[in-house]
Amino acid sequence: MEDGIITLDGEVISLSHKRLTGALAWWTPGCRDVINGLEVVPPEEDSDGEVVDAVRLVLEKDPLVHAEQIRVSAQDYVVTLEGLVGTTDERKMAELDAWYVFAVNKVINRLEVA
Repeated sequence: MEDGIITLDGEVISLSHKRLTGALAWWTPGCRDVINGLEVVPPEEDSDGEVVDAVRLVLEKDPLVHAEQIRVSAQDYVVTLEGLVGTTDERKMAELDAWYVFAVNKVINRLEVA
């Protein structure tokens, strides 16, 4: 990390690996930006389904979020989060986790605090 910027280079075996690695980099204390230059080898076709899978994976890895209570959908790389969470902090963290996923263009947060 240099000046809060993390640069990821190299090869990974899937888009999910690229996206998860990028999201985990964002969780690094002091991180201001992540440049995700990881190459997927062999190349994969991208889709909204791939983005949804990656967002779900990141939410499941986040110890501050109860992923089982969150529904994720995507259309044209716009991610929508729906469901119930326990706190406003958890609601914010779930939204940030979705934003951390490479190729997400927008996050619509419809999570309700129970």
